[in-house]
Amino acid sequence: MRIPRTALVALLPLGLAIGLAACGESDSSAPNDRDDASDEAVESEETVEEVEYEDYTDSDEVLVEATDNRFTDQYVEVKAGTTVEFVNDGLNPHNVFPSEDDAFEPIETENFDSGDEGSVTFDETGEFLYYCTLHGTRTKGMVGRVNVVE
Repeated sequence: MRIPRTALVALLPLGLAIGLAACGESDSSAPNDRDDASDEAVESEETVEEVEYEDYTDSDEVLVEATDNRFTDQYVEVKAGTTVEFVNDGLNPHNVFPSEDDAFEPIETENFDSGDEGSVTFDETGEFLYYCTLHGTRTKGMVGRVNVVE
């Protein structure tokens, strides 16, 4: 049986729509980049031993640069009482928010445009994760850590 060419042309958009719909289906168990629950799962799998910190325990002040889509140095280790100075050396606005609410006072976007600076003094020991809300999530993208020791 021969199908007329006009029928094939008429069915082509339907075939494309079905194919695209199939490509768009997602596995509900797959992690979603903006899903906080999946972010927590990723974070719990990563251990401190997997991260290599830059040792600044002999410094009273440490500089972390926010460039476009990353912090440098991303992982720093400091003594309690150290001030970490964040400088926006990127072309875009950024911010610095603690991954754990209220762990430290965030540096807001309106105060951290290109060329701006902001600082956080870490008086308590512990591990402080932070991120840029514009270019990451609590555990992915533009993230960093400060490990504060005695």
